[in-house]
This record gives sequence, C-alpha cells and structure tokens, in this order.
Amino acid sequence: MHRIAVLGLLVCAGLPSPVLAQDSLPAVDRFYLAAGRYRADHDLHTRWDASDGSLGTNVNFQRDLGFVDRQDALAWRIGGSFGQARHHTLDAFGYDYEDASARFLDRDLEIGDSTYPVDAAFTGRLDLDVTGVSYTWMFLQDGKRAFGIGLGAMRYDIVADLDAAATVGGTPVAYANDLSEDAWAPMLRTEYAHVLSARWRWGASLAYTRKNGGNVTGDAMDAQVELEYFPWERFGFSLRYNYNHVDLDFTRSRFDGNLNLDNRGPQLLGKLRF
Repeated sequence: MHRIAVLGLLVCAGLPSPVLAQDSLPAVDRFYLAAGRYRADHDLHTRWDASDGSLGTNVNFQRDLGFVDRQDALAWRIGGSFGQARHHTLDAFGYDYEDASARFLDRDLEIGDSTYPVDAAFTGRLDLDVTGVSYTWMFLQDGKRAFGIGLGAMRYDIVADLDAAATVGGTPVAYANDLSEDAWAPMLRTEYAHVLSARWRWGASLAYTRKNGGNVTGDAMDAQVELEYFPWERFGFSLRYNYNHVDLDFTRSRFDGNLNLDNRGPQLLGKLRF
C-alpha cells in the first residue's frame, strides 16, 4: 500500500505543467490517494502479568526502556465516495514505525515470568503498525458542506523484543520476552467537511468505541482535523493533526496484561484527487 500511494503521487508530480484549481472544490472527493510524513509523539505503556497470576510492572516504553517518544513515520490514506450526490464514503489509512533501544535499567521490572534487575543492560526492538478503515453516510450535504455518521475499525499491531543481560550473584543471567499483540477496535464515527474556497477545504472526524466483555476489554478513540490546499486541480496538500488513543486489557493464553497507547502529531501529505 505504501508503494502504491507513493507511486501515484510521483506520477502526479511528474505532470508537465500545473493546472489551475477548478472553480469549486467538492465537499467529498470521488476518489483520492495521499501519502506523506507523520511526526508522531507516542507513549506506550504495558503490563505483562506472570503465568502464576501475579501482576507485572507497569512499564513505560519511553521512560523505562529508552525508546524515543517522537519519531517520523510514513502515513498513507486512500478513499472515495459513491451513490447519488456522493452520500456514501469509504476511507482507509495507515502508518507504522519501528525503533530500537539500548540502556541500563534504573529499576527492577517484572515482565512476564522474568524480573529484570536494576542496572541490567537492556536492548529492545519495537514495531508498531496502525491501520484504519471506515464507512460514512453523508446524510447532510449541500455541495459546500457535508456531515455524516458511520462505522469504522482500527487495527493495532505491536511487536516488541525485550532482552537484557545482568550479573546476579557473580553469575551472568540473560532475560528475554517477546510481545506480539494485535487487535481490531470497531468504532462509531462522525465526520464533517467544509469547502472554504476554490482551493481550500477543511474537515474533522471523531471515532470512539468501548468494549466491556470478552478476552479483550477497554476503549479506543481516534480524532483528526485537516486543512487542505489545492494549487492544482487534481493535486494539493493536506495538513492534518491526528490523535489516537487505545487502552486495552488482554486475557489470552500467551499474554495477560494491559496495553495503553497514545499517538498524536501533525501529518503533511501530498494528495491526488479526482
């Protein structure tokens, strides 16, 4: 998907000459493809309980394990509309990043069945992938403004390798835990779009869900606000601010514990529209 998005934007950027923007932007595009950079501030907390049921330590990946809290990621979006007066829209988006850490631990950490001692030499790897899809019924639309409600879903895929080495009682000891967790969070959502002029448009969306039963419980929220500028008829730029939050409790055969993730920050995308 990343390669397709970037290829489409490169094709557009290779047009021989710019074309002035059309007389009026629609509130909803028939089809669009966007890709760019996401300057994300992220905060990841986990608790990984032991197999005997004792609670693990609440671990912050940035503060306790030395992973960075701000990082660039590739972001992509694709979507379109259909039906009479474009009252129905489908959208998808995604971003991912990875990080590595090496530091000496400044406190004891209970992770799974292991106790990582203070001053242990920790090394770790973190991969995070977030993908979302949505359908919105734009039941209020007058050509300049559109408002609707719909359904969405976000998928969180987190892989972490947590390794450490220490000397305990004169004996070298190695510690290792591999966390791999993914979850879908279905959401109710609302969306608004407003055409400001022939070249400018802004919009916002909000999605939320809460699950109280089963092996995965918790809540998730996604909020976005966007300002778009189209100096050309088919190609322009999107400045978007994204806030994404998930707080889940897992009861699984391989992992009992908690996962709390916050991502927020600006996205600057090139956007190809039809």
